[in-house]
Amino acid sequence: MNTGYMIINYVALLFSISVHECSHAWTADRFGDSTAKRLGRVTLNPIPHIDLLGTIILPALMIFSGTGFLIGWAKPVPVNPSNLKNPRNDNLWISFAGPLSNLLMGTFFAIIFHTLIRTTSSIAMPGNASIVGPLIIFIYFSIKINVFLAIFNLIPIFPLDGSGVLEGLLPVRQAIAYEKLRPYGFMILLLLVYSNVLNFIIVPVSNIVFSVLGVD
Repeated sequence: MNTGYMIINYVALLFSISVHECSHAWTADRFGDSTAKRLGRVTLNPIPHIDLLGTIILPALMIFSGTGFLIGWAKPVPVNPSNLKNPRNDNLWISFAGPLSNLLMGTFFAIIFHTLIRTTSSIAMPGNASIVGPLIIFIYFSIKINVFLAIFNLIPIFPLDGSGVLEGLLPVRQAIAYEKLRPYGFMILLLLVYSNVLNFIIVPVSNIVFSVLGVD
């Protein structure tokens, strides 16, 4: 994938993670915790969400190394459970808001994409010779990135959003036991990533979603 495609891919990634974090912050504020709102995180402006390593350095290295794909992350949205009326239930929805927003955005972009296919004779896909405007490429990458972000973040491993969703669904005793895994979550996640175990989850599920959305 050439550098131009990778830069457009990066713009799509930046927008997608901004939507994700903004959704967390907005939902937290709706449930009574304005911590993130006071920090300016209820915004689609990517600047307040930028993490130096996850949003700038890592994607930049991947763009210029020609890896052909991008990953990244933004600063986590701070949530103060003491401001929530029902911390367990409220945190479940705050956690779910990010992945849900990505699924909705992926669906929205897929609708636009198919609308453009019906009205455009030549659609550029990565690897194809045909050329169209950067907007079309941005829409295509946005579908892919939003779906991947949603599925990845719903995996119930700390610190991913799926862990907050599962905590809210578990009975109190089991949730307390599950919480004890938090200090080891990142190590477990790294192990699953480097062992390619996550691929057996993310890839098949993503393919099903892409099939439903009509995007190869």
